[in-house]
Amino acid sequence: MNRSIDFFLAVLTDVRQQGTSDMQMQFEIIKERPKISVRVTRDSVCAGDDADAPHEKLIEIPSFIDPMALYAHIGTSYLPGVNGYGHSWDLMLNGNLIGVYGSGSFKPKVKEVAYAESNHVHFKYHSAAY
Repeated sequence: MNRSIDFFLAVLTDVRQQGTSDMQMQFEIIKERPKISVRVTRDSVCAGDDADAPHEKLIEIPSFIDPMALYAHIGTSYLPGVNGYGHSWDLMLNGNLIGVYGSGSFKPKVKEVAYAESNHVHFKYHSAAY
């Protein structure tokens, strides 16, 4: 019985070490990505939200090629909370659909993000249909 536990602990330790090295490698890749300036805008979600439209923000981000990483870096802190169900946001980069956020998850529509000399991220709002 002790042999089984020792074997399990050895495998677990190996997996943890492997996971740490993979995580460190991914961090190094992200750290090495050049930063780019991005103009971010979004649609309004209601009439009261129009006062600040188009909600423009200039940010500098790593040039993520993974659409999930791009959304996680911008969308999670930029988009307003909206009550209810069934609404969604299209993540557009320079006029191209990158992915859709709705029902608590992000669904990429491209495999890689391609940047231009000048970059504009726009979140297009789709209200719930009742």
